[in-house]
Amino acid sequence: MIQLELTPDEIRDLAEALDDPSTSEKNKTKLLVIRMHAEGAKSGFIAKCLNLHSNTVTNYLKTYLEGKLPAVLEVKYYQPSSSLDPFMACLKCSFEVAPVADVKQAAARVQSLTGVRLSESQMRRFMKKIGLKLRKACSIPGKADPQLQLDFYRDEMLPRLEEAGKGEREVYFVDAAHFVLGAFLGMIWCFARVFVKTPAGRQRYSVLGAIHSHSLELVSVRTKENINSHSVVALIDQIAEKHQGQPVTLVMDNARYQRCHFVMNHARGKEVELLFLPAYSPNLNLIERLWKLTKRRCLTNRYYKDFESFRSAIDSCLDNLQGPLKSELESLMTLNFQFFPNHKI
Repeated sequence: MIQLELTPDEIRDLAEALDDPSTSEKNKTKLLVIRMHAEGAKSGFIAKCLNLHSNTVTNYLKTYLEGKLPAVLEVKYYQPSSSLDPFMACLKCSFEVAPVADVKQAAARVQSLTGVRLSESQMRRFMKKIGLKLRKACSIPGKADPQLQLDFYRDEMLPRLEEAGKGEREVYFVDAAHFVLGAFLGMIWCFARVFVKTPAGRQRYSVLGAIHSHSLELVSVRTKENINSHSVVALIDQIAEKHQGQPVTLVMDNARYQRCHFVMNHARGKEVELLFLPAYSPNLNLIERLWKLTKRRCLTNRYYKDFESFRSAIDSCLDNLQGPLKSELESLMTLNFQFFPNHKI
């Protein structure tokens, strides 16, 4: 009868091996067998819990008894090697520096660098093996200053958000969206290409919105006319009346109608702080995500025969954010912001 008594160091080594992502599932099962046995579990009980044969449990215990942890983790089965293994580091570096758009480009790149010719299916498996995924590219403003954005977030925005989290301040993110009546086309799973009708005309529905950083409550000014400084003043009045006696900060971009003396003087009179984002920083404005959600949920691949039905759909979406869209809104509007220290291309 096999009886293992593990030292504290051996138990720690087993725990580290179990937590190691590189440990295979089979080896983790072996380690669990050894750990359960050391805790006094019978072989029959271990076999039943882990769905193993009792002889298998015995063999695992013998392996550990004879060779300790290295013997248990030793790979004894055949592992075929790839002709690309000697070039792995080079290929990873190449794809990281210059990503490819499709599998054909990737196969041509591999052949030019290594002389190895792969089929599309082989190339696809190799790309997945080294960790590549098909992701949609994301645009950033060409004049964005990543360091300025990071400094602004750390020194200006984050302290105010922390105060808002404690209930000591109200923080709103402000921006305008201009929805033009027409077809908003997007990707769709289908058997054949889908055609979406689009109405004639260029009527526009403009929404100046402010969304609360924590409650996600929306305050807005909506119009068929242009958004201007008077629209911003009307929004400030709504928010100031809602939070009388409480410090209020509005985070907004540098649009001229928002940074003019008329708006700034009015905000000062209402004791509302205007915190202007660095230029070209839509990634730091939380409400940008709301506009994307609105377009995706009520406009993309939809046809509205006239402007009134178009406007009604947008109003319905914005007025019911705490209804059917609440869970999606909460998941989307977290206070995690994207920075671009390593942007490429």
